Amino acid sequence: MNIREYLKTVKYFFDREWDFLLYKRRKLFYFLIFTPLVICALIIGVFSNPVIREIPIALIDEDNSALSREITGVINASPYVEIVETVTNMNEARSLMVSGKTYGVVLIPSDFSKKVLGYKGAEVVLYYNNELFLVGSLVNKGVFTAVKYYSDVYNKKYFMSHGVPAYDAEFQIKPVELSEKILFNPYLNYQYFFVFGLIPAAFQLFVISSLLYGVLYEERSGKYHDIAHIVDNAPFSYTVGKLLPYGIIYIFSGTLMLFILFVYMKVPLVDGFGKILFATMCYIFVSMAAGLFIAVILRPLAFSAAAVYAAPTFAYAGVSYPQIAMPKFAYYLSEFFPLTHYHRVLVNEAIRGSSPYNSTYSEIMYMIILGTVAFAISIAVIKIYTYKYIRRQL
Repeated sequence: MNIREYLKTVKYFFDREWDFLLYKRRKLFYFLIFTPLVICALIIGVFSNPVIREIPIALIDEDNSALSREITGVINASPYVEIVETVTNMNEARSLMVSGKTYGVVLIPSDFSKKVLGYKGAEVVLYYNNELFLVGSLVNKGVFTAVKYYSDVYNKKYFMSHGVPAYDAEFQIKPVELSEKILFNPYLNYQYFFVFGLIPAAFQLFVISSLLYGVLYEERSGKYHDIAHIVDNAPFSYTVGKLLPYGIIYIFSGTLMLFILFVYMKVPLVDGFGKILFATMCYIFVSMAAGLFIAVILRPLAFSAAAVYAAPTFAYAGVSYPQIAMPKFAYYLSEFFPLTHYHRVLVNEAIRGSSPYNSTYSEIMYMIILGTVAFAISIAVIKIYTYKYIRRQL
């Protein structure tokens, strides 16, 4: 077949698939259009509060003095925690934590004011639930920062009461001070990183599962024999023509996903939008390639295999658990998930900003190569399968 005949075959399958979507399986067309909107709405609803503030904790004040009430006020002023319950013993505090009403307990011992006034090393005890790692870390940060601030202020007052000048008292209590410069995400907005992972992960599962249905429908409905001879002569044109309508819809959905991220959710966009848009198209390309590969290689188990492949991508993408800490097998396995590379592009370009040190271009190239290889193998398998299918019909 010459190029003109190939293009004619592409157009034939393209028109055939549009007819399939718009008239014969209109429910699938509606599914393709509205499902990304539902996915985005659900995830935005979960992460509508982007910064965790005022995490509920309990207080046990055994000292019940002016100093204990003073430090309680300092702790309660922290933006990270809020004392919502005052209890008398650890049994009540444990019950609150087990029931999920509080995530930490601050214990002020009965000798707190005595040790503070005598400079004998008074302590405040914090118990917190670290099963929820992010929440536990913020509770620890909030209480630790508040207690340290209170301690520094009290020490400064002590030195000044003994004739030490204010500037010298400040140096005495902080001979070495850490100057903290947060380069990225200074407000601890976990929405940026989690939504950058969750929405693309759900989108990939949507692309793969819907593509599986479109690819396998003709075979399972018994209509494949109508086109088998054409597919056998031009498997590449068949693949391009059949998948092109889905690709157009996915590009529309992917662009909508970016609009929701950067316009509606106001995720920072440090660098230009062009590379992110191109990376999104590459992500769609490699996701479609993965769906086609699963469809033609694992035909009877395609949907189950798609779930096994797409479901753990968020865990392996390095969103909540860094890749460098993964075992070697898991680290190298994560490189075969498109989300790993797409997430790096989003973080590099949107949060950190483009620089000579990020891997945006290499990640995009990797997605293109991975998708091309998967498509090439899939087309070869389609050719072999169709040839055997025709032989069986004869």
